Amino acid sequence: MKISMKKIAAALCAVAAAISLGGCGALSSMLAGGFDASGYVQGILDSTYKGVYDKYMETTDATEEEAEEGFEAGLEVEANYLAQYLSFGDYFASDEMDPDLKQEMVDYYRELYSHSQYEVGEAIKTDSGYNVEVKVQPINILNDAMDDLTAYLDDFTARADNGEFDAMTDAEFYKTYGEGAMEILNSWMDRFTYGEETAIVVLVYQDEDGLYTISDNDFTNLDTNMVIYP
Repeated sequence: MKISMKKIAAALCAVAAAISLGGCGALSSMLAGGFDASGYVQGILDSTYKGVYDKYMETTDATEEEAEEGFEAGLEVEANYLAQYLSFGDYFASDEMDPDLKQEMVDYYRELYSHSQYEVGEAIKTDSGYNVEVKVQPINILNDAMDDLTAYLDDFTARADNGEFDAMTDAEFYKTYGEGAMEILNSWMDRFTYGEETAIVVLVYQDEDGLYTISDNDFTNLDTNMVIYP
């Protein structure tokens, strides 16, 4: 499962002005009165996972450039998390990271996220703001590919133990390992399954300045259920 602060610590604070999710000072510019809370949540999800910015820009003061910057930053954060999950996070974050492999991982999430399935319900006004139910069908690709990934890791480890990679630098070693793992994951792109639908209630509320936002915890809950990491 994803670490709870994955995007909150890395993506939200890094690109708060672009993706307006709160907790780092980024807020919706819309004031009370005629505020479309469901549209706001729809815009956040579309901008974060689909790279579609119309609804997001409509319900915030973000420009298309800012929204795109947030989307691209989120893809890189997710690729970085995948590298950590596959045990080469230090290599991914280093200056020695192969740029082609890094771009492949970013583009992998660009494609995977385009298959995100979620449905935003109508907003219900409460004393605290607006409750908006989001139904998410989690992408299950890592569970689907787990047997292949495990077999690959076992084989790669055995080859390493036999000295096959001894002449390689650490960067060359992790590049070779990462390319093999990505080949497996890409092979599942057109045949992965979805998990059981999950309903998540998001609170859209006004902060002390009267501006609308959602909490870091609510966004993390949505994000954790979008792609499952077993």
